[in-house]
Formats: sequence, structure tokens, C-alpha cells
Amino acid sequence: MDQFYTKPKVLLVEDNFNLSENIKEILSLRGYDIVKILDQAETALSIIEENSPDLVLVDIKLKGNKTGIELAEELRQTIDLPIVFLTSASGKEIVKRVNHIQPDGFITKPFTSNSLVTSIELAMERHKVNLKKSADQQKNTNTDLFIRENGWLKKILISDISYIKAEGTYTHIFVKEKQYTLRNTVKDLMKKLPENQFSRVHKSYIANMEKIEALSSNAVKIDNIEIPIGRNYYHTLLQNINKLSN
Repeated sequence: MDQFYTKPKVLLVEDNFNLSENIKEILSLRGYDIVKILDQAETALSIIEENSPDLVLVDIKLKGNKTGIELAEELRQTIDLPIVFLTSASGKEIVKRVNHIQPDGFITKPFTSNSLVTSIELAMERHKVNLKKSADQQKNTNTDLFIRENGWLKKILISDISYIKAEGTYTHIFVKEKQYTLRNTVKDLMKKLPENQFSRVHKSYIANMEKIEALSSNAVKIDNIEIPIGRNYYHTLLQNINKLSN
């Protein structure tokens, strides 16, 4: 079974070189893969999209124009993954500054190896629990989904979804010209969608058949956007459209 084990991937954003190297050594010895170490937050979003980390460990104060808090705010708006803050400050004031982000963990410097690893493990487990709660909420009804946005679980009406795009380990949901990004596979998401309303039209796309404005043998048009139809999905799509029409 070990051949299927994948090391949890961590992106570290910390501008103290010695500390970041120390963290990398500790986590590497504990079975984590440090995909990248950044000393500024400006390029973090693109790095996250390229490397798909399982957790982001970020210092609140950073070099550059963007703070760790601002980076975390952007992540909460676009990508659903655990965020753990590093800080040398403590007390109610710092908690107030980051409370709206609802971080999955909080590590105060200085810290021990065990407290660092424990905080990360708890953050990843807490995130899994929150995802399960979200999934359980979704099972109670087939009319809406709950999607994390800015630290909240926001309700999205399934009927408002135009289409869904899979991209690596991320899934993008397009609702009324707005995009939501999840760390769920398309396969998992399809389980939550009504089978008679959504149809896979391509290995990377799922279409809301009620939103289809036009189609050809190689594309469907939704909100004036052309979505490709995979050769293996065309006939199934036609069958589903006919069922919808009857």
C-alpha cells in the first residue's frame, strides 16, 4: 500500500530564511513535501495553481506590498484549502485581525517541532471535517450546494450553475458569470448534482442542460461561451437532452 502513499504538500510563505529552512527540515523529516518556499506573497496564487498544495503555511508579516492576511483573504475567495498562520504576535488583537478569515490553524513563534507538526495535522483534519459537514449539508437537499467563500459556507442554487470545469486537482463552478474554485474532483461533485439536469460533455466539462443555448457536433454554447464536446460524450448528451425535452 505504501506505493500509493502521497506526501502531503505544503506551500510555505515566510521571509525569515533561517526559520523557513528550519521548518522545511522539520516537515520533510515528518513526511511532508515542501513544494515551494516564498519570502513574499505576490506570486503565491500562481504558485498554488501550479503545485496544488494541500496546505498553505503563511507568516502574517511579510516582505513586499502584500501581507499574509491579504494573501489569505484572496485564497478564501478563490481556492478551498487549509490555511495556517505563523506569527510572533499573540493575544486578542491578532485574533481579531484574522478572525474573519477563519484560519484552520495558528502557530505562535517560537514553536517546537512537535507543536508545528501537530498544528498542521490538526488544521488538515479540521479542514476535512468542514468539507464533510459541507457535504452532509448538501445531501439534505438536491437544490443547492454550499461553497466556501471568504471563510463562510455560501449557498449556491444548483439551478443557477451554468457549467463546471475540471482543471488538475481543482474544480471551477461558473454561476451567473462568477467563478468558484473547489478542491473537489469532478467525480465527487457529480454525486451531488441531479443526474437529469447535468451532463458530462467533455472530460473537463459538465454542462447544465437547462442552460444550453445551442449545440453542434463539437460544442455547446452556454452564456455565449463555447464549451467543447468530447467525441465520446456527444451521443449521451443528445440522449440526455431528449429526456429533458420529453
